[in-house]
Amino acid sequence: MKRKLLKINHEDPIEVGSVIKFKINTTRHVGEVFSIIEGRGKLGYEVILYDKRLRPMFRGDGTYKIKRVVADKCKLIDENFKFKCEQNYELGDVVCHKIVDNLRYGVIIGFTHPDGLFSTSYETGYNGTDMIDCVEISKRGLSRKRDTEGNIKRFSTFSERLSTCEVDLWNRSGPKIVQT
Repeated sequence: MKRKLLKINHEDPIEVGSVIKFKINTTRHVGEVFSIIEGRGKLGYEVILYDKRLRPMFRGDGTYKIKRVVADKCKLIDENFKFKCEQNYELGDVVCHKIVDNLRYGVIIGFTHPDGLFSTSYETGYNGTDMIDCVEISKRGLSRKRDTEGNIKRFSTFSERLSTCEVDLWNRSGPKIVQT
């Protein structure tokens, strides 16, 4: 699920641990301040960059991706900010497949191009044209469903019939899927 930031507060001071957004050239970034740099008459920040799902980004060697930013280019994001969610699917997402009144739940395990070509969804995120391959799971307990022969049930569909779901791991009767 791709997320966009909605609420911004410009009056609060930026501290270590604050989430900020900034623009370098034409590219917009979001990140968390982990150090404050003072020097040459300007205030700046070292920021750990976040990806589109607001998770820290890593380099190939396992270290965080870091940018140095001048304080004038930064805007503080309020700690109680909300997300506007767009449909974007990644491997491991829990989804609900709806046909008329029939619902079934699954976990995304792959993408298949309709023409049999190489799918770019693995590298860049879901591209909107690929079929989404899923393993069917039960709503309560999240166990994989099996057919009469003991094989795991799978299904493939296009994104028009899917919606992402959240999982409540702390339910009294065990984990269950909560529709969003």
